[in-house]
Amino acid sequence: MQRISAGPAVRVLLSLLALWGMAWPRLCPAQETTDAIRFGVYPYKSPKSVVEVFGPLAVRIEKRLGKKVQLVSAPDSDTFLKKSQAGEYDLALPAITVYYKIQPAGYTVIAKGVPSFWGGVIVRQDSGIKTIEQCRGKKVAAIGEYSYAGYMFFKDLLDEKKIDSTKDLDIHFLGKLDTIIYGVLNKKYDVGVIRLDTLDMKDFAPIKDQFSIVARSAEIPQFPFVVKSGMDQRTIAAIREVLTSLSPDKPEDLEILKSLQIKKIVGATKADYDPFYEVIKNNDYYKHH
Repeated sequence: MQRISAGPAVRVLLSLLALWGMAWPRLCPAQETTDAIRFGVYPYKSPKSVVEVFGPLAVRIEKRLGKKVQLVSAPDSDTFLKKSQAGEYDLALPAITVYYKIQPAGYTVIAKGVPSFWGGVIVRQDSGIKTIEQCRGKKVAAIGEYSYAGYMFFKDLLDEKKIDSTKDLDIHFLGKLDTIIYGVLNKKYDVGVIRLDTLDMKDFAPIKDQFSIVARSAEIPQFPFVVKSGMDQRTIAAIREVLTSLSPDKPEDLEILKSLQIKKIVGATKADYDPFYEVIKNNDYYKHH
Protein backbone atom coordinates (compact mmCIF):
# COMPACT_ATOMS: atom_id res chain seq x y z
CA MET A 1 0.00 0.00 0.00
CA GLN A 2 1.31 3.45 -0.91
CA ARG A 3 2.34 5.52 2.12
CA ILE A 4 0.49 8.80 2.47
CA SER A 5 2.66 11.75 3.51
CA ALA A 6 1.23 14.71 5.39
CA GLY A 7 1.71 18.15 3.85
CA PRO A 8 2.75 21.22 5.87
CA ALA A 9 -0.83 22.31 6.63
CA VAL A 10 -1.76 18.84 7.83
CA ARG A 11 1.35 18.61 10.02
CA VAL A 12 0.51 21.92 11.69
CA LEU A 13 -3.07 20.74 12.32
CA LEU A 14 -1.82 17.48 13.82
CA SER A 15 0.60 19.38 16.05
CA LEU A 16 -2.17 21.59 17.39
CA LEU A 17 -4.48 18.64 17.98
CA ALA A 18 -1.76 16.81 19.86
CA LEU A 19 -0.92 19.93 21.86
CA TRP A 20 -4.31 19.90 23.55
CA GLY A 21 -4.00 16.21 24.38
CA MET A 22 -6.28 14.98 21.64
CA ALA A 23 -5.67 11.69 19.88
CA TRP A 24 -3.53 11.77 16.75
CA PRO A 25 -5.41 10.60 13.66
CA ARG A 26 -4.54 7.20 12.21
CA LEU A 27 -2.64 9.02 9.52
CA CYS A 28 0.35 8.93 11.93
CA PRO A 29 0.19 5.52 13.60
CA ALA A 30 3.89 5.61 14.42
CA GLN A 31 3.21 8.49 16.83
CA GLU A 32 0.87 6.40 19.00
CA THR A 33 3.06 5.11 21.79
CA THR A 34 2.32 4.42 25.42
CA ASP A 35 5.84 5.18 26.70
CA ALA A 36 6.08 8.71 25.32
CA ILE A 37 7.21 11.54 27.61
CA ARG A 38 4.26 13.94 27.91
CA PHE A 39 5.67 17.47 28.06
CA GLY A 40 2.94 19.74 29.44
CA VAL A 41 3.26 23.48 28.87
CA TYR A 42 1.13 25.97 30.78
CA PRO A 43 -1.23 27.62 28.25
CA TYR A 44 0.09 31.17 28.51
CA LYS A 45 0.44 31.49 24.74
CA SER A 46 -1.76 30.65 21.78
CA PRO A 47 -1.61 27.00 20.57
CA LYS A 48 0.38 28.03 17.51
CA SER A 49 2.91 29.94 19.64
CA VAL A 50 3.32 27.05 22.09
CA VAL A 51 4.13 24.70 19.20
CA GLU A 52 6.60 27.19 17.71
CA VAL A 53 8.34 27.97 21.00
CA PHE A 54 8.51 24.56 22.66
CA GLY A 55 8.58 22.28 19.63
CA PRO A 56 12.36 22.64 19.07
CA LEU A 57 13.04 21.98 22.76
CA ALA A 58 10.83 18.88 22.71
CA VAL A 59 12.78 17.61 19.69
CA ARG A 60 16.09 18.13 21.53
CA ILE A 61 14.86 16.12 24.52
CA GLU A 62 13.45 13.42 22.25
CA LYS A 63 16.78 12.96 20.46
CA ARG A 64 18.69 12.79 23.75
CA LEU A 65 16.34 10.22 25.30
CA GLY A 66 15.70 8.19 22.18
CA LYS A 67 12.04 8.27 23.19
CA LYS A 68 9.03 10.13 21.81
CA VAL A 69 8.30 13.45 23.54
CA GLN A 70 4.69 14.53 23.08
CA LEU A 71 4.15 18.27 23.48
CA VAL A 72 0.78 18.84 25.17
CA SER A 73 -1.07 21.61 26.98
CA ALA A 74 -4.63 22.50 27.89
CA PRO A 75 -7.27 24.93 26.64
CA ASP A 76 -7.15 26.96 29.88
CA SER A 77 -5.36 27.27 33.23
CA ASP A 78 -8.03 25.38 35.19
CA THR A 79 -7.74 22.37 32.91
CA PHE A 80 -3.94 22.48 33.02
CA LEU A 81 -4.06 22.53 36.83
CA LYS A 82 -6.42 19.56 36.97
CA LYS A 83 -4.36 17.55 34.49
CA SER A 84 -1.19 18.31 36.45
CA GLN A 85 -2.79 17.33 39.76
CA ALA A 86 -3.89 14.06 38.12
CA GLY A 87 -0.27 13.39 37.11
CA GLU A 88 -0.97 13.49 33.38
CA TYR A 89 2.31 15.24 32.55
CA ASP A 90 5.72 13.57 32.87
CA LEU A 91 7.64 16.78 32.26
CA ALA A 92 5.95 20.13 32.71
CA LEU A 93 6.44 23.88 32.66
CA PRO A 94 3.73 25.24 34.99
CA ALA A 95 3.03 28.80 36.05
CA ILE A 96 4.63 29.32 39.45
CA THR A 97 1.33 29.56 41.31
CA VAL A 98 0.25 26.32 39.63
CA TYR A 99 3.54 24.71 40.70
CA TYR A 100 2.71 25.36 44.36
CA LYS A 101 -0.69 23.75 43.90
CA ILE A 102 0.60 20.59 42.16
CA GLN A 103 3.35 19.73 44.64
CA PRO A 104 1.10 17.19 46.44
CA ALA A 105 0.97 15.27 43.14
CA GLY A 106 4.71 14.68 43.49
CA TYR A 107 6.29 17.03 40.95
CA THR A 108 9.95 17.95 41.47
CA VAL A 109 11.77 21.04 40.16
CA ILE A 110 14.82 20.21 38.03
CA ALA A 111 15.62 23.47 36.20
CA LYS A 112 14.56 27.03 35.57
CA GLY A 113 15.28 29.83 33.14
CA VAL A 114 17.12 33.00 34.11
CA PRO A 115 16.90 35.93 34.60
CA SER A 116 13.67 36.66 36.48
CA PHE A 117 10.84 38.73 35.00
CA TRP A 118 8.08 41.15 36.03
CA GLY A 119 4.38 41.43 35.46
CA GLY A 120 2.96 44.74 34.32
CA VAL A 121 -0.21 46.69 33.73
CA ILE A 122 -0.12 48.14 30.22
CA VAL A 123 -2.28 50.70 28.41
CA ARG A 124 -2.07 52.50 25.10
CA GLN A 125 0.08 55.64 25.19
CA ASP A 126 -2.95 57.68 24.14
CA SER A 127 -5.34 56.14 26.71
CA GLY A 128 -4.90 58.83 29.36
CA ILE A 129 -4.64 56.11 32.04
CA LYS A 130 -1.67 56.72 34.31
CA THR A 131 -2.64 55.21 37.69
CA ILE A 132 -4.25 52.08 39.11
CA GLU A 133 -7.18 54.21 40.30
CA GLN A 134 -7.91 55.22 36.71
CA CYS A 135 -8.44 51.56 35.81
CA ARG A 136 -11.77 51.70 37.65
CA GLY A 137 -14.64 51.06 35.24
CA LYS A 138 -12.29 50.01 32.44
CA LYS A 139 -12.26 46.87 30.31
CA VAL A 140 -9.26 44.80 31.41
CA ALA A 141 -7.62 41.85 29.65
CA ALA A 142 -5.61 39.53 31.91
CA ILE A 143 -3.99 36.10 31.62
CA GLY A 144 -5.88 34.20 34.30
CA GLU A 145 -6.61 33.90 37.99
CA TYR A 146 -3.67 31.53 38.60
CA SER A 147 -1.12 33.85 37.00
CA TYR A 148 0.81 36.14 39.33
CA ALA A 149 2.32 38.22 36.50
CA GLY A 150 -0.91 38.14 34.52
CA TYR A 151 -3.43 39.00 37.26
CA MET A 152 -2.70 38.26 40.93
CA PHE A 153 -0.30 41.15 41.57
CA PHE A 154 -2.76 43.49 39.84
CA LYS A 155 -5.59 42.31 42.09
CA ASP A 156 -3.39 42.96 45.14
CA LEU A 157 -2.85 46.53 43.91
CA LEU A 158 -6.59 46.96 43.37
CA ASP A 159 -7.27 45.68 46.89
CA GLU A 160 -4.83 48.23 48.30
CA LYS A 161 -6.81 50.99 46.57
CA LYS A 162 -10.15 49.55 47.80
CA ILE A 163 -11.15 48.74 44.23
CA ASP A 164 -13.32 45.62 43.85
CA SER A 165 -11.96 43.68 40.88
CA THR A 166 -15.31 41.95 40.29
CA LYS A 167 -17.56 45.00 40.60
CA ASP A 168 -15.45 48.02 39.66
CA LEU A 169 -13.75 46.60 36.55
CA ASP A 170 -14.78 44.56 33.53
CA ILE A 171 -12.10 41.83 33.63
CA HIS A 172 -11.66 39.27 30.86
CA PHE A 173 -9.30 36.32 31.33
CA LEU A 174 -7.94 35.61 27.86
CA GLY A 175 -5.11 33.26 28.77
CA LYS A 176 -2.81 34.36 25.94
CA LEU A 177 -0.21 37.13 26.00
CA ASP A 178 -0.43 37.90 22.29
CA THR A 179 -4.23 38.18 22.43
CA ILE A 180 -3.98 40.67 25.30
CA ILE A 181 -1.30 42.81 23.65
CA TYR A 182 -3.10 43.09 20.33
CA GLY A 183 -6.42 43.55 22.14
CA VAL A 184 -5.10 46.62 23.97
CA LEU A 185 -3.35 47.90 20.85
CA ASN A 186 -6.56 47.65 18.81
CA LYS A 187 -8.64 49.29 21.61
CA LYS A 188 -10.72 46.19 22.27
CA TYR A 189 -9.51 46.47 25.88
CA ASP A 190 -8.44 49.52 27.86
CA VAL A 191 -5.93 47.75 30.09
CA GLY A 192 -3.77 44.62 29.77
CA VAL A 193 -1.97 42.59 32.45
CA ILE A 194 1.04 40.68 31.08
CA ARG A 195 4.61 39.61 31.74
CA LEU A 196 6.49 42.66 30.58
CA ASP A 197 9.41 41.01 28.80
CA THR A 198 6.95 39.79 26.16
CA LEU A 199 7.03 43.29 24.70
CA ASP A 200 10.74 42.82 23.91
CA MET A 201 10.11 39.81 21.67
CA LYS A 202 10.55 40.30 17.93
CA ASP A 203 6.81 40.13 17.22
CA PHE A 204 6.04 42.97 19.63
CA ALA A 205 9.20 45.11 19.70
CA PRO A 206 7.96 47.22 16.73
CA ILE A 207 4.79 48.18 18.66
CA LYS A 208 6.29 48.39 22.16
CA ASP A 209 6.46 52.21 22.10
CA GLN A 210 2.68 52.41 21.68
CA PHE A 211 2.20 51.21 25.28
CA SER A 212 2.70 52.77 28.70
CA ILE A 213 3.32 50.79 31.89
CA VAL A 214 1.03 51.81 34.74
CA ALA A 215 2.41 49.42 37.39
CA ARG A 216 4.88 46.56 37.86
CA SER A 217 4.87 43.43 40.01
CA ALA A 218 7.56 42.19 42.36
CA GLU A 219 10.40 40.24 40.72
CA ILE A 220 9.17 36.82 39.58
CA PRO A 221 11.36 33.73 39.04
CA GLN A 222 10.91 31.98 35.69
CA PHE A 223 8.47 29.08 35.44
CA PRO A 224 10.07 25.86 36.74
CA PHE A 225 10.69 22.75 34.67
CA VAL A 226 9.30 19.91 36.79
CA VAL A 227 9.16 16.12 36.47
CA LYS A 228 6.57 13.72 37.81
CA SER A 229 7.29 11.50 40.78
CA GLY A 230 8.58 8.11 39.75
CA MET A 231 10.64 9.21 36.73
CA ASP A 232 13.97 7.38 36.82
CA GLN A 233 17.05 9.41 37.74
CA ARG A 234 18.85 8.67 34.48
CA THR A 235 16.00 10.17 32.46
CA ILE A 236 15.81 13.18 34.78
CA ALA A 237 19.54 13.77 34.42
CA ALA A 238 19.32 13.54 30.62
CA ILE A 239 16.45 16.05 30.45
CA ARG A 240 18.26 18.45 32.79
CA GLU A 241 21.41 18.11 30.65
CA VAL A 242 19.50 19.04 27.49
CA LEU A 243 17.95 22.07 29.18
CA THR A 244 21.10 23.41 30.85
CA SER A 245 23.36 22.79 27.85
CA LEU A 246 21.57 25.37 25.69
CA SER A 247 24.16 28.02 24.94
CA PRO A 248 23.61 31.59 23.69
CA ASP A 249 26.88 31.18 21.77
CA LYS A 250 25.22 28.71 19.39
CA PRO A 251 22.80 30.36 16.92
CA GLU A 252 20.29 27.50 17.01
CA ASP A 253 20.34 27.47 20.83
CA LEU A 254 20.06 31.25 20.99
CA GLU A 255 16.85 31.13 18.96
CA ILE A 256 15.33 28.68 21.45
CA LEU A 257 16.41 30.78 24.44
CA LYS A 258 15.06 33.98 22.89
CA SER A 259 11.71 32.33 22.17
CA LEU A 260 11.56 31.24 25.83
CA GLN A 261 12.35 34.84 26.88
CA ILE A 262 15.42 33.78 28.88
CA LYS A 263 19.22 33.94 28.60
CA LYS A 264 19.95 30.42 29.81
CA ILE A 265 18.55 27.49 31.79
CA VAL A 266 20.14 26.40 35.06
CA GLY A 267 19.59 23.50 37.44
CA ALA A 268 17.08 24.33 40.18
CA THR A 269 15.26 22.91 43.19
CA LYS A 270 12.16 23.75 45.21
CA ALA A 271 14.33 25.96 47.45
CA ASP A 272 14.76 28.41 44.57
CA TYR A 273 11.02 29.10 44.68
CA ASP A 274 10.51 29.28 48.44
CA PRO A 275 11.27 33.03 48.66
CA PHE A 276 8.60 33.78 46.05
CA TYR A 277 6.10 31.63 47.94
CA GLU A 278 6.55 34.05 50.85
CA VAL A 279 5.56 36.88 48.48
CA ILE A 280 2.31 35.29 47.33
CA LYS A 281 1.14 33.02 50.14
CA ASN A 282 -1.05 35.71 51.71
CA ASN A 283 -2.76 36.55 48.43
CA ASP A 284 -6.51 36.04 48.96
CA TYR A 285 -6.93 34.11 45.75
CA TYR A 286 -4.08 31.74 46.55
CA LYS A 287 -5.29 31.12 50.11
CA HIS A 288 -8.88 30.33 49.16
CA HIS A 289 -8.44 28.23 46.05
